[in-house]
Amino acid sequence: MEIITSLEQLHKFSAPCVVALGTFDGLHRGHLDVIETARDKAHECNSQLAVFTFSNHPFEWIRPGMVPPALITGAQKQELLQQLGVDVLVDIPFNQQVADLSPQEFLQRLQQLDYSCLVVGANFTYGCRGQGTVYTLAASAKAMGFELIVRELVSEGTTVISSTAIRRLIAAGEVAKAADMLGRSYSISGTVAHGKERGRLLGYPTANIELENAHVAVPLGGVYAVRVIVNGKSYHGMANIGYNPTFGDVAKPRLETNIFDFTGDLYGKQLTVQFVQRIRGEVKFAGIEQLKQQLAQDKHDCEAALR
Repeated sequence: MEIITSLEQLHKFSAPCVVALGTFDGLHRGHLDVIETARDKAHECNSQLAVFTFSNHPFEWIRPGMVPPALITGAQKQELLQQLGVDVLVDIPFNQQVADLSPQEFLQRLQQLDYSCLVVGANFTYGCRGQGTVYTLAASAKAMGFELIVRELVSEGTTVISSTAIRRLIAAGEVAKAADMLGRSYSISGTVAHGKERGRLLGYPTANIELENAHVAVPLGGVYAVRVIVNGKSYHGMANIGYNPTFGDVAKPRLETNIFDFTGDLYGKQLTVQFVQRIRGEVKFAGIEQLKQQLAQDKHDCEAALR
């Protein structure tokens, strides 16, 4: 997959293509519908598949104080798009240069790609202050001679799938419902840091990831059944998000994960924790023995959920 990181580099990709346009800040099922439609059209036209998106959330420039927590990292986005068969990813920063482009100027820049068709979602906007819509885009398609495919928004039950809806579910601990909208389990990746090694003393050693400055959507505090990716291999486990209220000496929120059937040193290594189901909320126990009993029950409940 070729990656283009600025408007000035667009001319470097000159093959005939079909372009999927969108912010794609979560790569949820609605986003995937647009990209997969573009992929099918590209195959039909014997063209390359291009995805045009932004490497940062537009709010970072437009409304810096209102940037929502991320649902996916840049690395995860690139990996998923490559798996989808994307030939070229235009992943540019949303900055003043982009924000100032009128809808027509945006399309003129985009013309550096040799596209025959654009694919967007029904709520797609573009150009300065989002002045361009699917209606102005349809008029431009007619005038400029390219095909436009507008995909209806995808729903889960009665709810339209959106990054905002998914963030709300994650914040409420509804990770299974969030997975239904994402089309995959929500995950958090990070570097394993040293903790107080209390889990080891309790018989449940944990790999710890600090969450305070992670800038990602953090599930509601509590215990979760999880899958853990270590060195490309998947393991079952249980994770706790929170402050360890039984001991009351943790100042920063952290993600602590006990990986079943795993031995080895993970300090300093990258870990990906995939949230499958919330088991219970965070509880302050009367003492260590009561906590150990609950941890045994938690492991049993997590194993059942993961089966």
